[in-house]
Amino acid sequence: MTNKCPNCGGTLELSKSRLMMQCLYCETQFVLDAAERETVKGLNRLSEIFNVEKDLEPVKRKGGTIAKCLDSLNYCMSEIGSAEKIESYIRRSLLNGNDVAAVGINDKLLNAVKQRLDSELESGERVLVYYDQGIFSRGKEFTVITNRRCLCFTKKKCFSAYFRDIGFFELDTFGDIPFWKINGSCDKRIPSMGPDGQLTGAVVALVGLLCFEEEPDRERIRIV
Repeated sequence: MTNKCPNCGGTLELSKSRLMMQCLYCETQFVLDAAERETVKGLNRLSEIFNVEKDLEPVKRKGGTIAKCLDSLNYCMSEIGSAEKIESYIRRSLLNGNDVAAVGINDKLLNAVKQRLDSELESGERVLVYYDQGIFSRGKEFTVITNRRCLCFTKKKCFSAYFRDIGFFELDTFGDIPFWKINGSCDKRIPSMGPDGQLTGAVVALVGLLCFEEEPDRERIRIV
């Protein structure tokens, strides 16, 4: 992609999401593919995707899981920077987990909830990450991240948050364990996944980037 509009010859400007170019003259928009996005300087997209309104330093000083979660979020945004690559990074991380799965990884967890999950998934929707809440609620309470939304299953209900509807994350903690409430809802959230927080941070980064892939020039996602 050059910096000249192929329609009118006007100057192209990078959008705030860094996922497309827009002509300053005719306002035509051109979506960047993965290879073109790699050439964009300043890969750290944390401040472009998220509007961090919460002072995270006191939270981070708690150390442990929450600190590693925030470090992982920053790492994924600064060193990886694309949803496709973060998904691959997450899949590699799942190879060492017992309660987290994806298609082809820890399939026994997905198979255990297949009937219930299939009843919720839409045509063309695919599972990216599955997290089981643990021993006492195995297969009954779990969180699923798809290519379109976050699904939070309780014993009787399923709460859904489409990426297009995510306006903010409320970062809450229990001790040093992070929970990311979607639009402030206790029922719709990204829970702490895995023992060290790294996977949780990566999932938050993935969801943020997928929100902008679906709607490139949307408002930034607030962290409050």
